[in-house]
Amino acid sequence: MPSGSQEQDRLKRLRDQQIATRDPLIKQRKLEHTIAQRHRRSVQAFSLGRIWSEIPHKWRGVFYGLVGGVLLVVVLPVVWASSWAVLCSAASIPILAIVGFFFGRAVDTKEEIKDLVR
Repeated sequence: MPSGSQEQDRLKRLRDQQIATRDPLIKQRKLEHTIAQRHRRSVQAFSLGRIWSEIPHKWRGVFYGLVGGVLLVVVLPVVWASSWAVLCSAASIPILAIVGFFFGRAVDTKEEIKDLVR
């Protein structure tokens, strides 16, 4: 036969269990817990790659054209020893930026058409 303290502990556990099952806020706490978990999963870490991939291709093309033009300004005077080298390479910066814009625009248009067909 259980002693008095064991019986009291058992009754206390039973009472706590009954109160917990009748607790009206259990469903609300579960819901809040689920919402908090989903929110934590949805918040993603900062990523430069993800940000770069969300920029439209036409603007990425302009950036690539500008970088290509700047590289041409640096490399062409070394390769071509002329006073025209810097002028020609400097003129290539806006030309390459415009070409990059149009290539990027073509890729964006292709993706938009693909999205419309689906």
